Amino acid sequence: MDLASFKELSAKVNSSLILQTTLGVAVLSHLYRSWRNRIDVPTYGGILSFSRLLSTVRLAMEGGDIWRTSYAKYPMILVPSPERWAVVVRGKYIDELSRAPDDVLSFTEATHDSLRLRYSLGTTTAEEHEYHIHVVRQNLTKRLPALFPEVYDEVIHAFGEDLQFDGAEWKEVEFLSWIIPVVAKASNRVFVGLPLCRDKEWLSLVIDGAVSCIKTAAIINLFPEFMHPIVGPLISKVQSRKRKAAELARYLIDDRLKLAPEDRPDDYISWLLSAAPPEEQNAEDITQRIISTNFAAIHTSSLNMTHTIYWLLSRPEYLDPLREEIESVTSQMGWTKAAISSMPKLESFMKESMRLSPLAPHTMNRKVVKPFTFSNGVSLPVGATVGIHLYATQVDEDYYPEPLQFKGFRFVEEENGDHKEAENVASLKSRNSMYAISRSYLGFSYGRHACPGRFFASMELKTMFAYLIANYDMKWPDSVSNGTNPDSRAEPMNLRGLLF
Repeated sequence: MDLASFKELSAKVNSSLILQTTLGVAVLSHLYRSWRNRIDVPTYGGILSFSRLLSTVRLAMEGGDIWRTSYAKYPMILVPSPERWAVVVRGKYIDELSRAPDDVLSFTEATHDSLRLRYSLGTTTAEEHEYHIHVVRQNLTKRLPALFPEVYDEVIHAFGEDLQFDGAEWKEVEFLSWIIPVVAKASNRVFVGLPLCRDKEWLSLVIDGAVSCIKTAAIINLFPEFMHPIVGPLISKVQSRKRKAAELARYLIDDRLKLAPEDRPDDYISWLLSAAPPEEQNAEDITQRIISTNFAAIHTSSLNMTHTIYWLLSRPEYLDPLREEIESVTSQMGWTKAAISSMPKLESFMKESMRLSPLAPHTMNRKVVKPFTFSNGVSLPVGATVGIHLYATQVDEDYYPEPLQFKGFRFVEEENGDHKEAENVASLKSRNSMYAISRSYLGFSYGRHACPGRFFASMELKTMFAYLIANYDMKWPDSVSNGTNPDSRAEPMNLRGLLF
């Protein structure tokens, strides 16, 4: 072998050694970090626990049973999701999570990690002004009675536009895909008003944008953290969506900016402008806050509405008493916010649906930004994620008798119990409302980060549900009802279309 060949071979060997050494160091570094940051709680997955992805697939296939089993067996357990492992704890630790300062357990950081909001929605954790949340919590909630006629009018318009019948024929509807634009129109009647709330381009942006956000986050989370700044910009369409949204809404915002604050309309856009810092009082930033509000509102409400309708069609014995209550109340009070709030059977039915069909298995997710130790001595390292059991908490027999049974009037029965004094009844009605949060009912989360728009969402959902029951007959298509064992009392997740 001549000297040149030897040098070439030596260079190849050295390159190979450098590569192997680098990979080895990376693997050892990962193993060391995993050992150093280990959390002393049981881990879900068994022999698959070495792989977060495989464990996530197995968890999804096992469904609700595994969550109930884990809840009963372990006070805390490490469970997988596509983007991370998370410690999920029983409700007895809910106050410890809720009371932890945001600079110790961060809701914002956990949300950004899960949804990768920089690339999916165009926001960053560096944003100091979450003023749209304050506007929803304060301005929007206080004005719900005045806003109800707008929402009701849009619901009537959307239902009438989409449910057009030819004679006495039944019409088959894929309910979820149908109700999403209805919710979008009703919500945006408040957020942006007429005519933009019915604009097809705007509706496409706010509906498809939310789906795109979830898809973008899911893809990014398949890659390691250090690759996110590379992958994110390559697949994200958020900037083009933001530009298009600002283009469509600009005239509404610019018109208000020309007016003195006291002369502006008393509406959502004006509230945002009043709350925004000077540098964000422009069409681009205000539109971004409207898009963020839509992201939180549309699909969650649509899924809850779908579950509620499916439970009703699976339990048709509830239809007549619900219809009687709606007709009785509206004949006396009309279609008003007060009337919608005076239908305890309807409220109970929807709350029971949310109790048994929550939108996630756990809630109150927080990222550890400073070391945190529970009262039982379990310590969580910086970077870990922690949350509370949602589904398993809401089917805990310590909280609910016969917890796995759907009892549509479960919460009405509580009110009609032994509590006779007016103040006790009023207190029970408040606790049994859809939007009430408690340690045993976490549909809107719990604590200071509970859903700020739950009062608006519950008003909107109750309005749609009541109007559907009062004005339409509904049933399963024969293809569904014929294939369903009447004794199985089918649950909503197993069913699809329905007939109006």
